Amino acid sequence: MVGNFRIGTRLIVALLIVSALGACIWWVGSSNSSRISDLSTSLYERELLGLSNVKEANIDLIYAGRARANALLASSAEERQSHVQSIDKYTAGVVDSMTRARGSFATEEGKNKLAQFDRAWQKYLDERGRFSEVANREALRENNPEFAALSRAVRASSDEVDHLMTELSSLRERSAALANAETGAIHARSSRLLIAIICGGVLLGAMLSVVISRSVTGPIRRAVAVANGLSEGDLSMRIEVQSRDATAQLLEAMRTMVQKLSQVVGEVNASAETLASASEQVSATAQSLLQAASEQAAGVEKTSASLEQMTASISQNADNARITDGMATQAAKETIEGGEAVVATTQAMKQIAQKIGIIDDIAYQTNLLALNAAIEAARAGEHGKGFAGVAAEVRKLAERSQVAAQEIGEVASSSVELAGRAGRLLDTIVPSIKRTSDLVQDICAAFEEQSCGVSQINSAVMQLSQTTQQNASASEELAATVEEMSAQAEQLQQSMVFFRLGAQGPATTPLKRGKVVAVRHARATSTGRWRRNAAPAYAMSEGPDEGQFARF
Repeated sequence: MVGNFRIGTRLIVALLIVSALGACIWWVGSSNSSRISDLSTSLYERELLGLSNVKEANIDLIYAGRARANALLASSAEERQSHVQSIDKYTAGVVDSMTRARGSFATEEGKNKLAQFDRAWQKYLDERGRFSEVANREALRENNPEFAALSRAVRASSDEVDHLMTELSSLRERSAALANAETGAIHARSSRLLIAIICGGVLLGAMLSVVISRSVTGPIRRAVAVANGLSEGDLSMRIEVQSRDATAQLLEAMRTMVQKLSQVVGEVNASAETLASASEQVSATAQSLLQAASEQAAGVEKTSASLEQMTASISQNADNARITDGMATQAAKETIEGGEAVVATTQAMKQIAQKIGIIDDIAYQTNLLALNAAIEAARAGEHGKGFAGVAAEVRKLAERSQVAAQEIGEVASSSVELAGRAGRLLDTIVPSIKRTSDLVQDICAAFEEQSCGVSQINSAVMQLSQTTQQNASASEELAATVEEMSAQAEQLQQSMVFFRLGAQGPATTPLKRGKVVAVRHARATSTGRWRRNAAPAYAMSEGPDEGQFARF
């Protein structure tokens, strides 16, 4: 709210407020001075005069005591009567002084003390009356001229001292009265002088406020004009400084600011032109990067296709090799089992041959027995004919059994020979089949190694594809950055057109962004191609069709 007023108005108001504060100070000082004067008057009229009255009453009381003593020491009736009259006079003086002092005791404590005094004073008056009666009855002292003269001298000295004390008290009272009068005069002079000083200060403050307001508002108006010119972009203005005060320092700072702004705007214009040229160069670089990334993506696509075919062929060969390995292993196993069967057959043939030899021996012995039986039947004659016929038949049967056993023995011998040859052939074939199985296993291992190598190559190609995609993303970001940089350069140049640099003229023409658009188009085309040419994922778990192979 205060900022809405002009500086001159604010200075005048501030000085007026200061003047008002000075007037308030005068009022407070004057009131306090009046209060001091009143307190001084009260001190004199109430405290000091009251003290003086009480002191006088005390002195009169002392004088009355002396008069009582003198009355006791009187040597004549006239002297005693004179002292009694003095007692009455001093008693009346005490009453008069205390009557005048009663107005000074307005507090509750003072009133209580006065009540105590009244009671004590009444008691004193009663005792004084009885003293007067006793004194009148007391015998007079012997009239001693020397003692009487000495008493008179002492009383004279005492009276003189009392008189001097009274004069000293009066002197102090007169001095206090003079001091009170002088205090009042000083108060009056101080009040008049304070009023004069405050009035002069108010007038001087008003004059100074006008002068200071003009000295401040003039340079500030020039500073406002400079600021308005700066707000319109005019950096060609000239600022003149004619004084050395704070406002002149403000103008000097604004002149330095205008010079610096002119220099900065010129440098910004040059930087904007450099930025525009750099954005064109970066745009061309981004386009080259995009083209190289596109060619690299095409090469990666071809490599991926070749690797796909190679992987499929190696996978099929590996599967065939595994099937062949299984067949060779099975054949070797079956051949070994066949060899074992041949060996068992050979052993069986040998046992059969042995059994047939036994049968041949039995047939031979049976033939001998039949021959012996025939001989015995012939010896028996007629009784042995039937037995001879049986023996003949047994002999024939034994001969036939022997012939058959010999034929079977020959066949068994031939079979044993053939079985031996078959066993030897199988013994020759089994190592070959094992060698074939080992070779097939080596082929399978080689195919597996080739498959692993191709998988590594495929991984490398996939990494290359990812790298290509990252390069493409980086190229896209670079193109976007170039576009944004070009837009910022153009906006900066358009902003710099606002400033006028005098002889340098306005800022240059904004940058044209044709190449950036071309880069954006190339980026969109190559991005779609990269997405179409993503590296394939090869599945190595599919098994071959075993029906294509023949079983041996």
